[in-house]
Order: sequence, then C-alpha cells, then structure tokens
Amino acid sequence: MHIQKAISENLIEIMYLLRQCIEDFNKNNIYQWNISYPDTFRLIQEIEKGSLYLMINKGVPVATITFDEKQDEVFNDVVWNNNEGKFIVIHRIAVFPTWQRKGVGRKLIEFVEKFAQENNYKSVRLDVTSANKKLIKLYEKLGFSQTGDILYPKQKVPFTCLEKVF
Repeated sequence: MHIQKAISENLIEIMYLLRQCIEDFNKNNIYQWNISYPDTFRLIQEIEKGSLYLMINKGVPVATITFDEKQDEVFNDVVWNNNEGKFIVIHRIAVFPTWQRKGVGRKLIEFVEKFAQENNYKSVRLDVTSANKKLIKLYEKLGFSQTGDILYPKQKVPFTCLEKVF
C-alpha cells in the first residue's frame, strides 16, 4: 500500500469510496457527512490544490485524506493548544468500510504527522462528530487532545475538535 496525491482521473473512485463511507456511517447512526458534503465541486478543488491524497492497494483506492492550512471560521472560538506556530488541518479521512479497523486510518494520520513535522508545522488539528466515540478514542490514543466543540450549520450534533502538538 502507498499514499499518493489524487488526480482528476480518481474522482469517480473517490466519490464511490465516500458514498460507501456515508452509507456505513448512516447504518451506524453516525451522521458525519451527507449527500451535500463532500460534494464533487469541493473534491475537484481539493485535487487541484493538491490537498487530497489516496491510499492505494493493488491499484485501488481504499482510503482518502484531505489536509491543508485552511481553518474554517467556525473554529475561531476553539481554544487550541498551539497558538503560536503554524498548523495543518485534516478536513476529511475516509476509509472504505471493508478496510476499517485494519490500521489504514492510523497510517493516514502518521502520513500527515510526518508531513507536518518535515515542513515545520507545530500541530495537526481535526474534528469529528461527537457521536463517534470510538473514533474520538482512537485519536486520543494517537496523541490528540480534545480542545472544544463546534456546531456546523445544518448539523444537529456538535463536533469535537482535537489537536496534536509536536
């Protein structure tokens, strides 16, 4: 398995992977994403910016991660641990359901952490629906600390913000 930047030719595979993840979330009463997020236009922008990556196994994408320096305004009131250095924001991690619980998500996080440290970032930030307790525990096990909660527009459940400082 390896991780590479997504290209426009991967768009249909990415959309399929994300739809499978959304169905799996919904089946487990976790409403992290929906039919309007993530949308095709957003994915095209992320591919063009070079912020969307794929984990490939035998030529097939099994997971995706999107990260960059952009932090939405909804995060402005969160009390982050890193207030002085630059940071990376993970916007989305998606692991195809049959590949979950096999260390794929951990490898994606490690990939971002290595990128951050090699490029002098001081922390990695992310958020997850507060309903997904298992995922929050995983992030904490990986060294992330909870920093607060936010409420996205059109969402009923708050999202927990987490950060790992190097």
